[in-house]
Amino acid sequence: MTNIDLFTIYDFSENILLIEIKNISEYPDSTEIYIALSEHLRKSSVWREVVTAEESIAITYNSIDISSSEAGNMIRNQIKRFRYFEGLDKKSILSVPVYYSEEFGLDLQDIASENSLTIDEISNLHSQDIYKVKMIGFTPGFAYLGDLPTELFTTRLSAPRVSLAPGSVGISGNRTGIYALGGPGGWKIIGRTPLDLFNKNKKNPFVILPGMEVRFEPITKQQYKKFNN
Repeated sequence: MTNIDLFTIYDFSENILLIEIKNISEYPDSTEIYIALSEHLRKSSVWREVVTAEESIAITYNSIDISSSEAGNMIRNQIKRFRYFEGLDKKSILSVPVYYSEEFGLDLQDIASENSLTIDEISNLHSQDIYKVKMIGFTPGFAYLGDLPTELFTTRLSAPRVSLAPGSVGISGNRTGIYALGGPGGWKIIGRTPLDLFNKNKKNPFVILPGMEVRFEPITKQQYKKFNN
């Protein structure tokens, strides 16, 4: 089987092609493959944008200069040269301090009641695992992290909040996420990190990027207040 046999490529719109793994059940953790392939595809200057999602890659091109069939052939040729070696690089783990409290965790009490947990149990469960960055999206810098412990699975809010503080940490379904810039959001909020996740002076201003791994570290209110002092 060649590389190209692993993927399906099809038109998503008049100037976007979508790439998906054909037999996703054979690759339970496909995130690394999609991220590696995205980086490989970005080596070509032909594509306007290469966007990695959890279960696909979207490629935008100039439909005036390139037809859909030409774009598809170019992608297939790139994929033929793609080499993926799972686990080849040992990734560093980003430690994200979080103050889990009702003060910042706007939905902590509701989650505790819904899941028959104490706030300390929620904190311990949420910080016990290392999470992979599955994708970045929704709002700039928002990181989708997985997989969440099943004991914390919860639904989204029925009505999203209009404005959340930067660093708010939320959960929904089997994912946890961080609102790097704040803004609107419908995930249930369990705490907040004092870590500055955005630096406008850097070439890539966001701290959390696709392919990274994240560990949450519970901190006290005093540690939260002193963090950036």
